[in-house]
Amino acid sequence: MNPFSYGTIVKEPYFFDREEECRRIIDTLSGGNNLVLFAPRRFGKTSLVFRAIEELEKKGFICIYFDFMPVYSRESFIEAYSKAIISKQGNFQKAVKALAKFVKGISPKLVFNQAGNPEFSINFIENKINEKTLGEILDLPENLASAGKRFIVVLDEFQEINKLNGENFEKLFRSKIQHHKNVNYLFLGSRTHLLNDMFNNRGRAFYNAAMLMQIDSLPQKETIDFLIDRFASSGIILEKSLALFLIEQAGNIPYYIQLLAAEVWQYVVNSTQKSDKELISLCAQKIVDLKSDYYYELYDKQSVYQKKLLKALVISGENIFSSSYTKQFRLTAASTTQKALAGLIEAGIVEKTEGRYFISDPFFKRFIIYYA
Repeated sequence: MNPFSYGTIVKEPYFFDREEECRRIIDTLSGGNNLVLFAPRRFGKTSLVFRAIEELEKKGFICIYFDFMPVYSRESFIEAYSKAIISKQGNFQKAVKALAKFVKGISPKLVFNQAGNPEFSINFIENKINEKTLGEILDLPENLASAGKRFIVVLDEFQEINKLNGENFEKLFRSKIQHHKNVNYLFLGSRTHLLNDMFNNRGRAFYNAAMLMQIDSLPQKETIDFLIDRFASSGIILEKSLALFLIEQAGNIPYYIQLLAAEVWQYVVNSTQKSDKELISLCAQKIVDLKSDYYYELYDKQSVYQKKLLKALVISGENIFSSSYTKQFRLTAASTTQKALAGLIEAGIVEKTEGRYFISDPFFKRFIIYYA
């Protein structure tokens, strides 16, 4: 079995390090404070959060995980959010009765299928969702926690709240949770620039609503040790210098490190070829080739200036608005660069961390180098 995991929630033995970050999440939430977790795409924040959830549940907290990404309307939010809350209750029938008591605008229903498993659904009493019903749903965790049990609500892709009537919903949400005494919230998402604006912009409802925490790349030494140990579990020797080369080829991003390592492991197992830099580069190129249709389409969608900027970012992502950067890469006005960059960030193609801009997918970066 491949000793590396990607594309799903990563748990032990595939999950490693992040002990300090995990402890801070646990201490902040269990200490009664809300938290915002910032991280670029594929940095493993969701896996980190699920690791923290495991520890919090051991401490007796009821942890509710809710993903805003599939939500497309207020109705879909109410249905999905109530299901997420009810599913974490020990007594479904009692929980459904409590839901009917606390939220007057819906009619909850619990039935049992042929396998004897409970199935939960709701009907909306009114044709249009009003602020009162929405507010009652937002207060539901607090009302259920009033019996002495504390709740932790994890809101993934929280920036997608903008789809639900924009800032009006945002203001309602903030007005409710600021009064919750037995519930704490963890906010996270993949569009970090939007999430950052929500909690750092004085004009937004969630300004200063939670402590801020950013996670960066994994520490190099621990990542090298992890790679060496995981390859060794299959009897494959990976030298330290090769582990470092693999990390560099994957952009030092956790998801892509596991992806490339899995590809290298599979190649070595199938061919009995010894791992070396040439093999790692070959596997990296194989990943690019497999995704080439997607990369061609993604690159083709960008404007001429954005393509020019992407080629510049392949080389350097520092001081990109400076006159020297503009001159070096034959760009035009800084305002034009800023506009093009904003579009690339909005599309998730470019991320920013520690004052440096970088192409979020290292294999798309490799595609630009060799094919664009």
